[in-house]
Amino acid sequence: MSKTKLSPIDILGITLGTIVIAVVIASIALLARNHGFFSHWTVPGARFWAERPFQRGGPFNHPLREEKDEQITGNFTTIEIRDIAGAIDIHTGTADGVGVHSVKTAMFPAAMENLSIGIEKRGDRLLVEERHEAGFIMSAGTVSFDITLPKGISVIEAHSVSGSITIHDVPPGISQNLNTISGSISTSAAGNLDASSTSGSVQFEFAGTRLNAHTVSGSIEGRINSLDNGGSAEVRSVSGSVSLNAYSALDATVSLNSISGDVSCGFPLVVTEQKRNSLSGKIGNGSSRLDVSTTSGTININKM
Repeated sequence: MSKTKLSPIDILGITLGTIVIAVVIASIALLARNHGFFSHWTVPGARFWAERPFQRGGPFNHPLREEKDEQITGNFTTIEIRDIAGAIDIHTGTADGVGVHSVKTAMFPAAMENLSIGIEKRGDRLLVEERHEAGFIMSAGTVSFDITLPKGISVIEAHSVSGSITIHDVPPGISQNLNTISGSISTSAAGNLDASSTSGSVQFEFAGTRLNAHTVSGSIEGRINSLDNGGSAEVRSVSGSVSLNAYSALDATVSLNSISGDVSCGFPLVVTEQKRNSLSGKIGNGSSRLDVSTTSGTININKM
């Protein structure tokens, strides 16, 4: 007996028919849930969606969402925030403790139930982090943090995988260690600063001894309000441009290098080496070090 070979038209018809059936079944299930039909079912788990203690959600509705405010008391000098996909926003408030406003979102109730906020006190260090139970479905949720800092914080550490990091309205001089993979970074009034992103932009305002700002495919924009004698500033991008504004009394040995972009410096510079896409020299006595490089972007350093 010979086997019948399906033509491309037959395969397309079967595929479209399957999709139509799936859509019809999903629509019926959605109508039934929205009209409370699940409450009359006796099949185990049928009441799952109708009896949730939080807003309903799922693949045919808006995501689930939970907000929570917590006030953490203690004499903290360092705060660390760990997140995965949600945004991190950090600023200073008037309260004595650390304020943690969290927003959890998930597409499935099971993911929401297995998504939690971890808060740990470790001496003068406070850790706030997003936590998930193991499993693919259990990880289908995100947390965004809005952190309010008290006075006395001297170190901020914020880490994310695909979320943005924003720090604003904080006292000057706080050391900051910020990194994300696919999110952007924006910070103001940083003391010593380490900021890195793989595919996001970096914006900063800095005054201190050590500056490291790195990105792979994003641009970098920054203000250098002061750079201590003997200090160093290293700003690097691979495929993004770099634009810096520095205080007028900048005193530094400068090295600017780009592979395929233009380089310019708005300060009076004693040039030690100059090529088409690179420029080296001294501003003033050269007491600190400023290294800026990019592969395919432009470099501009201007006086404020």
